[in-house]
Amino acid sequence: MTRVTNTSNTVNGAVYEELKRSIITLRLAPGTEMSTQEIATKLNVSRTPVREAFLRLQNEDLVEMVPQKQTIVSRINLDRVEQERFLRESLEAAAIPLVLSRCTPDVIASLKENIVLQKRARDAHDYALFIDHDNRFHKILFAAAGQALSWRVIMSNNGHYNRIRTLSVQNDETITSAICQHERMVEQMKQQQADQLCSEFRDHVRKINREKQDLVKLYPDYFSTGNERYIGFTLGTL
Repeated sequence: MTRVTNTSNTVNGAVYEELKRSIITLRLAPGTEMSTQEIATKLNVSRTPVREAFLRLQNEDLVEMVPQKQTIVSRINLDRVEQERFLRESLEAAAIPLVLSRCTPDVIASLKENIVLQKRARDAHDYALFIDHDNRFHKILFAAAGQALSWRVIMSNNGHYNRIRTLSVQNDETITSAICQHERMVEQMKQQQADQLCSEFRDHVRKINREKQDLVKLYPDYFSTGNERYIGFTLGTL
């Protein structure tokens, strides 16, 4: 973890962001017990911002807290994965016509530059960085559509979906397939091929449904079935 040295008015947010990133990138694996004092020491902060971060993460179903006992990183909930995936598909599919109507050469250039970074992350086997670039690729689309709020909603509710994606791209075939889909999507945008773009995108975002059972077999300790307690989406961070 990165030591937090922000000023007092931003330290709470910095601790939250650092812990959330550690969870989403699997540096803190599902099921890991988290010590308030240990984290406070590592981040060079008091225990108060750590406790507040735990509460925010609990609201996003990324940690489970048992008062006076323990706080653990939640396991990846397959029910929540599907709801987060559905949210992303619904909003991005709705944005596609707007993207096509505003697809300037600058937008295309930004997407192509991003794909170069995706390939570098793949070649370096930096899967967390690849997910960052993948997310930025889609952020460019929402920005082009003029739908920044929709992107913030997605990013506020993607912890379980992003974690399973981080696992899935550790397969060479999967990560290369994702990059190839991005390349086809850019070409379809250039050619104003709306139907093909919609079809490509839906396949892109639904691939996890075909992959998740294999991932559960590979990482059984990382998952819950979806029958456990479920905490709904939190929109209060918008």
